[in-house]
Amino acid sequence: MEDAQRVSHLPKPLPAAVTIGGTPDMRLTPNQMRALKAETGMTLEQLIGDNAEDANRLQAIVWLELRRQGYEASWDEIGDVAIEFQPEEPDPTSGGSSTSSPPSVASGA
Repeated sequence: MEDAQRVSHLPKPLPAAVTIGGTPDMRLTPNQMRALKAETGMTLEQLIGDNAEDANRLQAIVWLELRRQGYEASWDEIGDVAIEFQPEEPDPTSGGSSTSSPPSVASGA
C-alpha cells in the first residue's frame, strides 16, 4: 500500500511549452512571492522590474503559470519550458470597425 501512495504523488512531467494569452497574469499571493524569492534568491523587482533580464522576466511568467496549473518544479527545470504568447482577441464591444468588411461598408460611403 505504501508503494501505491508513493506512485500517486509523483510530480507531473513539465510541458514542453506553456501558452500565455495576451497580457500575462502577474497577480501574486504573498506566499507565491515568498516561494519565488526562496527558489531564485531574487526579489520580484529583480525578476520582472524595469531593469530585469528578459530571460528572468519570461521565466518568472512561466513559473507563475505552471504553479497555478499545479506543477511543482524547480526554477532551473522551468527554465527549459518554452513560452508561447497567444494574441488577445479584439473586444467586440469596443466599437472598432470590423476587419472582415471593407472600410466603405462600415462607413456607408
